[in-house]
Amino acid sequence: MCEFELISQFTEDVFAAEDRVCERPVCRARIAKGDPCFYVGTVDPGKPGRYVCGPCHSHYLTMPATSVRPTGRSVPQPQLSHTFPDPRTIRQTVNAAQRKSTVNPPPVIAFGRGIRPPSMTHSTGPDIAIPSSWGQPSRSSGSGYSVNHAQYGTKRERWSKLSYALPPMETITLDISAVHEVGARRKGHWVAIGVCKKDVDARIDAPGLMDIAFDTILPKILTFSAGFPWRIEEFVVRDAVWVDLSTHKASVPYFISQCMVPSKKGSKAPTFKTKQFALMLVVPEAQWNEYEEWVEKAEEIRQVTARQVQVQHRVETTENVSTVLQSASASTQNLTSSSAFESTKRSHRNNLSTTTTSSSPPHKKLAVAPPKALFSSPDRSDLKEALRSGGSATNFDVAQVLGTYTENVHFYGIPTRPLADILKNLNYRSFKVEPAQVIIGQLTVNSSTRSMLGAGGFKTAHPGWLSLTPLVKSGLGSVPGQNVAVKRPFHKVFPSASSLMYKIGRFSSIDEIAKLGKEANILYWAHSLLQLTYAFIDHCIASSEEPPPFDIPRVRFVDAGLAISYSQRDSKPTKAGSKTGSSCVGYLVEELIEGGPDVFMKFIHNMDSNPLLDHDDYGYEVASFFSFTQHVQYVKTGGLAFISDYQGSTELLTDPQILTDPSVGQGKDLFGKGNMECTVSMFEKQHKCNEFCEWPGFGLVPFATTTEDESTEETEAGEAGCREDGPIAS
Repeated sequence: MCEFELISQFTEDVFAAEDRVCERPVCRARIAKGDPCFYVGTVDPGKPGRYVCGPCHSHYLTMPATSVRPTGRSVPQPQLSHTFPDPRTIRQTVNAAQRKSTVNPPPVIAFGRGIRPPSMTHSTGPDIAIPSSWGQPSRSSGSGYSVNHAQYGTKRERWSKLSYALPPMETITLDISAVHEVGARRKGHWVAIGVCKKDVDARIDAPGLMDIAFDTILPKILTFSAGFPWRIEEFVVRDAVWVDLSTHKASVPYFISQCMVPSKKGSKAPTFKTKQFALMLVVPEAQWNEYEEWVEKAEEIRQVTARQVQVQHRVETTENVSTVLQSASASTQNLTSSSAFESTKRSHRNNLSTTTTSSSPPHKKLAVAPPKALFSSPDRSDLKEALRSGGSATNFDVAQVLGTYTENVHFYGIPTRPLADILKNLNYRSFKVEPAQVIIGQLTVNSSTRSMLGAGGFKTAHPGWLSLTPLVKSGLGSVPGQNVAVKRPFHKVFPSASSLMYKIGRFSSIDEIAKLGKEANILYWAHSLLQLTYAFIDHCIASSEEPPPFDIPRVRFVDAGLAISYSQRDSKPTKAGSKTGSSCVGYLVEELIEGGPDVFMKFIHNMDSNPLLDHDDYGYEVASFFSFTQHVQYVKTGGLAFISDYQGSTELLTDPQILTDPSVGQGKDLFGKGNMECTVSMFEKQHKCNEFCEWPGFGLVPFATTTEDESTEETEAGEAGCREDGPIAS
């Protein structure tokens, strides 16, 4: 045993009563039963101590804050020859020291270390030194520190920093703007591009001022002139007197000398006075001329396009008028030849009308007088029905107006990346929300039930309008107020166990955004796999000597993105323990498929590898092509994955599902609940090759053929297994 042991609050045996682990975080060694085991108290008396092994105990003995007591041998105590002082003498001395009239007060007698009253001496027992960290009052020869001294080091460091801290920083204000050169010493003002930046360190040097100017103004220039290729390396930062800051030395304050003014009290030392200075980010004259030419060309192109649209509109209007005139002329001839009596009366009326109005000049805008059929009275029955329908106040959809709301959103577009890039770059393996790629915008949603586009098994779809700032170059968000489909996940809420009707319930923000992230990731992979399929098709057709005897349908998945709306909560917590911050709502925003339910159809579902449509149904050829794409994807991925749940129109697809082989997931949840792994396992037995698969140019080898009865039995068995695994995606 060691001669010394650490002091604990209780008397403990220094040997382990059972196998245990050393509680020192960096050790964690095993302490066998019967081996030395020591207790170490912590600095904080409110925390429990630790049981440590022998080497860690030796480590703690060498630490300065560790207090020990003798256990093996007694330490001889020095004989004290001091006597306890008289309390009366102490009182007289203190009173004399406190009198103002006393010039030379007697010295104050204090107790020395080791002096104690006779009544407090111990005749037996060891002397114990109490650790100062325990904060207990010392009755023996302790150091005298209490728990109040535990934070001495921290307090000392804090007050030292305050004592040696620099005075408050001297600041200036910068008025930064963008200008362009007009001549050697002349500047032309741009449109309102300027920022006033306050609280800038007055001792900042020229490179620091240039960085502030570029960081503040350059993004505004790029936003204002989106599309023009600026050469930013040629931009120059100048001050109010047209001095180029790049010629000034670094580490030398630029404006500090102009802020020092003479003191009003006559002191020679100058006084700092904050001021406002102007900085200009200057665009060279050559670049500005190029920009103006670029703007003029863009305006010319816009005007030419507008003229073409107007001409086309006029041509269509002229054709429509000609058609109406021809039909009206034919009607007039029929009416004229129908009755001789009516013909005589109309002839007489025409003569009177001609005689009366012959003196007035003809109307200049009417090149050809329209026949009277254009000015005939409306049909009374049609007008009556129109008034009855249009004058009803119930036609005004109040629910649609009240159900429409607008959200400020952060929009994250779903990119389309080649599969080769996804395999090479680990950051491309899944769709991620990148803060650097966020676009601010507004999303208007019509949440009324009447206007709902549809509700599947997992999501609801409502019409909406998306406006991004700035607009993207192409795709979703390229035009303001773009028509979109806004989708949100939901769960069914049944009022009772026997009720068949249900209400739409929404998930919490965390669960909702997590589900939308999965849907966005499925679209992300579907874009990539379909792109791989068309790359294979184009390569085979280009390499073949003869073109295929059929047309290749060209389809794509909708452009989409994840929109997150943040709404500020109340600044005060409403309940104990609640936190302030911002709540959010997620939306999956997709390109709207025009035509609505009339053009929407499901071609292949996720539990079969063959078309859902019959041979004589509209869209069967496209469904057969999608079955062929599954064959291609299955072969090119080595039987690991393909796209299913093909649905939408014959041009745009939405809500796909990625199916993977069981060896990929290994029991994990990949690509949501709609990933029916059994469909991939049964693909070679279920898939029936069609004319696309059998064209020799694609080089696809058909799978082992089965009879129709065997195929039906295997399909039903596979579907039964899939139903046991999970739900069908919709």
